[in-house]
Amino acid sequence: MKVLFFNNLPFFLAHGGIQTLTEALMRALAGRGVEVEPVRWWDESQEGDIIHYIGRPDVLTVRAAQQKGFKVVMTENLGPAASQGWKRLLAQRAVTDLARATLPGRLLNRMGWDVYQELDAMVYVVEHEWETAQYLFHAKPERGHIIPHGLEEDALAALARPQPAEDYLVCMATIYPVKNNVLLARAARLAGTPVVFLGKPYAEDDTYFQEFKQCVDGKLVRYPGFAAGEEKNRWLRGARGFVLLSQYESGCIAVYEAAAAGLPLLLSDLPWANKVYQQARGTSFVPLKSAGKIAPVLRAFHAQARRQPGTTFPLLTWRQVAERYVEVYRKLLAVA
Repeated sequence: MKVLFFNNLPFFLAHGGIQTLTEALMRALAGRGVEVEPVRWWDESQEGDIIHYIGRPDVLTVRAAQQKGFKVVMTENLGPAASQGWKRLLAQRAVTDLARATLPGRLLNRMGWDVYQELDAMVYVVEHEWETAQYLFHAKPERGHIIPHGLEEDALAALARPQPAEDYLVCMATIYPVKNNVLLARAARLAGTPVVFLGKPYAEDDTYFQEFKQCVDGKLVRYPGFAAGEEKNRWLRGARGFVLLSQYESGCIAVYEAAAAGLPLLLSDLPWANKVYQQARGTSFVPLKSAGKIAPVLRAFHAQARRQPGTTFPLLTWRQVAERYVEVYRKLLAVA
């Protein structure tokens, strides 16, 4: 079995969860004996059995791949769409259906909506996003799979180690508007609640990053910068709780890492969080309103938050995640 991976957005332009997912999945699949390599778009002699897209491919590419004998799999993050309210989803579905019924085929191909009927398999990290794909785009129910993110086994072990508690909450996220870092920083200062921010911007001269740095005071808003490996683990193990006020996420590996450390979670009161982590131990949700509205919720969360033994919710290793993908691949190849 040989799987070719493709992602539209180069990692050197935007780091984040997509990069982590792709790299970890390719490593774990290789560890299970699956031959994996990136699509070499310049190599007309490249061969394989499956093309695995991270993100939505266009319809013509999928059809061309299938004509060549490939099975085509997509792992898609539908966070922005899935975090809309039901009224906006209803309106979007009506517009999408009208466009599919009236627009010329060449325009529809560019939008990619028909790809949900063409793909051999579609994978989503959470059930809520798969439901959204079926509702908005009429994705074929029998071709969908739910496979969550994972963590490396050594990371799970490291994050579970005991460590003396310190007096701060931690937020781990890229610094850009979707993550609402500035909103959280302002709420922290109003609440008198210490928050440590871990992450980096997509560009150092980004205006939002500059705005965020103006909120950093070294006391209530602390910014050590980007942290990885054991440095990141120490910050997580020492925290009282984890906070993330994103507009949307798709599973969110940072949340998984916080859960591995046994941290209670304070998350946005939006579908990406409240429909996915409602059963997670010690989890609270806060509406994304003004910093003044968020501050008392943040203060109350900090007052009662404590790291607990065990994971906040059940987690898989990347090896286990790869096993689930292999099951999908094998089923596709068995009916080829």
